[in-house]
Amino acid sequence: MKYRFLKALTLTVLLATASAAAPAVTEAAEQAPSVINVTGYAEQQVAPDTAYITIGMESTASNAQKARSDNNLVMNQVANAVKALGVTKDDLKTTNFNMTPNYDTNGRKIVSYTVTNNLRIRVSDFDLIPRIIEKAGQAGANRVMGMTFTNEHADTIKNNLIKEAVHNGRSAAEAAATAAGGQLGKVKEINISGRTPSYSSVYAGAMNARLMKAESADMAPVEAGTNTLSETVSMTFYIQ
Repeated sequence: MKYRFLKALTLTVLLATASAAAPAVTEAAEQAPSVINVTGYAEQQVAPDTAYITIGMESTASNAQKARSDNNLVMNQVANAVKALGVTKDDLKTTNFNMTPNYDTNGRKIVSYTVTNNLRIRVSDFDLIPRIIEKAGQAGANRVMGMTFTNEHADTIKNNLIKEAVHNGRSAAEAAATAAGGQLGKVKEINISGRTPSYSSVYAGAMNARLMKAESADMAPVEAGTNTLSETVSMTFYIQ
């Protein structure tokens, strides 16, 4: 009998607690602060500060060792010629080294081997580019894979773009809050995403056939153009 009484009393207390908590939860949900989500954007045209030129060598010989040694000889000469122009070792990187067999018309017998080797060169002095291509051709390189211009030293510009993007986003949020009859409050959240593009030039691609006899006077001028740096911020504000 005593057990049944305690059980009934416990159930009564639980029901009373649940009944008391329900209005509190509903009231809290109704009082959740209003927010507004906006996006701010800013961009700027900036001259690139860094260029990457990729120069390569393709060699074919009847045996793999000969093809590889011929290729190594030329690419070492290319690297030394580029260093002589003032490019440091840290700005040189070997990429895309491949050796592939070549078969006869029946596709059964290997008749030769082709080795390809590319050297990526980073420069900040764009006036060096025609001279680099000239020296590479004189050293025996026979492939220019192209050039890429990018911005690697633009931290100050990016920081200013972030400030501008935040200002633009806040202005939009204030306008929306006022139009809705409210007042803009504090920032709840900010997310930043930037874009530092690079673009490739077809300038060098057309030079492959002439690379062996390239001279500075024959080289088309290098026009670096501009890149569009941009910053986007996504912001959430409270509305008072």
